[in-house]
Amino acid sequence: MSMISRAASALGKMGAFIGWGGAGRAYEAGTYDMPETSGWNPGVNFGDDEVLVNRDRIVARARDLVKNNGFISGGMDRKAEAVIGSKIRLKAQPAYRAMGREFDWAFKWSQDVQTAWKVYTMGVSRFCDAERTKTFGMLVNTAYRHYFIDGEALAVVDDIDRGGKYTTAMRLIDPDRLSNPTGVPDHHILANGNRIVGGVEIDQSHAPVAYHIRVAHPGDPAMSMDKFRWERIPRYSPSGRPRVIHAFHAKRAEVRRGISQLAEIILASKQMDRMDKATVNAALMQTIMALFITSPAPTEEVAEAVAPAETSASSSYFDTLVGIREKNKVRIGGEATAVHLIPGEKAEFKAPTHPHNNFEAFMAQMLRKIASTFGLSYPQLSQDWAGINYSSARTLLNEIWRGLLDDRHVFTQMFCTPFYAAWLEEAIVLSRIITLPGGPLSFYRWKEELTLCDWMGPGRGTVDPKKEQEAASIAIAGNRSSDAREMEAQGFDYVEIYEEIANERKLRASLGLPDGDNAIPTGPGRPAEDDPDAADRREMEGADS
Repeated sequence: MSMISRAASALGKMGAFIGWGGAGRAYEAGTYDMPETSGWNPGVNFGDDEVLVNRDRIVARARDLVKNNGFISGGMDRKAEAVIGSKIRLKAQPAYRAMGREFDWAFKWSQDVQTAWKVYTMGVSRFCDAERTKTFGMLVNTAYRHYFIDGEALAVVDDIDRGGKYTTAMRLIDPDRLSNPTGVPDHHILANGNRIVGGVEIDQSHAPVAYHIRVAHPGDPAMSMDKFRWERIPRYSPSGRPRVIHAFHAKRAEVRRGISQLAEIILASKQMDRMDKATVNAALMQTIMALFITSPAPTEEVAEAVAPAETSASSSYFDTLVGIREKNKVRIGGEATAVHLIPGEKAEFKAPTHPHNNFEAFMAQMLRKIASTFGLSYPQLSQDWAGINYSSARTLLNEIWRGLLDDRHVFTQMFCTPFYAAWLEEAIVLSRIITLPGGPLSFYRWKEELTLCDWMGPGRGTVDPKKEQEAASIAIAGNRSSDAREMEAQGFDYVEIYEEIANERKLRASLGLPDGDNAIPTGPGRPAEDDPDAADRREMEGADS
């Protein structure tokens, strides 16, 4: 190659590098010559390593915030109440068409399953809980808090015969106990050829097959060797029944453990705490030091009174005046005391001022950042509802509710459905509930179809019940919705409501009372024509609108 050709080639490469052409500056985010990117050199790390390297420290800080920061604690409570509540409800949805069955069979079978599940999970004996202290809803609520704060929820499905109909029981496990046995490093190859990461044993196809759980929590104060022993529990039993339930929010592919969902706001929350405490302390100091007395005494006399020399024995003019003041106190009513000022002294009261003029704006901005991480609105987290009208409230509700439903679906399918499948296997094989065509063992043939389900939590709530119920009635009349969907959106079981309505009508008829339909409005927001107060009600409705 000639010298000219080599020079041209070098210039071309240099031009591409510095941005004359080519793809050197296709994205400014990849440059190093800008103030925003200079010195910003994060590495492309492996997902498991990113999670596990600081997992314990991040979880400890997140838990501390939930315990000591009122906004974080309140936000966690509202998040758990909205997503899970205290009585999460099963909605069995068997794929009856795939089984060659009809809707009537699926409906009856689902109702039988849901009834048996309700008795099992909400019964007073608490057989669903290995500790027999919580209902299933309470267990799930606690697990969700681990899922959000710690980044993961962990449970073991036990078989405990305690005289109940079923032996299936859930044992919640603190995620801190999930760890590598005897301190072996992550990615260590076990004797069976599997790899272990963060206590999760992975086979050759990268699927979790077992979990290594400490017998006792590493921080247990009891002097026991259990904290130095691990139990290996397979993910599934030989029949495919779930043994370990591990739910976590995977933000990247190829990760085996979860990270706290509060990780993104830990620093911001701590900054908010520091600002809050500093502002309160400054305000208290200004309030305490609000009284000043200007003295006419010479500087030397004041200094001698404040820090007298050890050799000084003479009484100064300042000491004499102070003595006069102490001996001539005027008491009012035995409680308040008026002190005569020394001639020439003047008392000044300084009104305390706010030490930080932008404190409210700063706190509001930080709370908006925290609210976005929780998936809540700023008014929900701060309880500041000033300036909220119907339109903004509806917008907030629609946006927030979509995220809450997604969070509920992801968590319940990872945590609740495996436990339901474990219980359903026992219930069918032991013929505790309606048997399947082909006998109890046909469960294993239709396992995937039978264990399909959804989970109903707290309702969406309403901003203007009248307007929203009218909109629901219009959607139902236009075949764009159904009674079941509208009732479930409010957290109700439509079958229970229908049964209550039917029973109420029977009771009314037995007592000779008119049907309840005659006492309610006929049509969206319009009273019946035979109602003597119909005209007045229409007038009031017009005034309200």
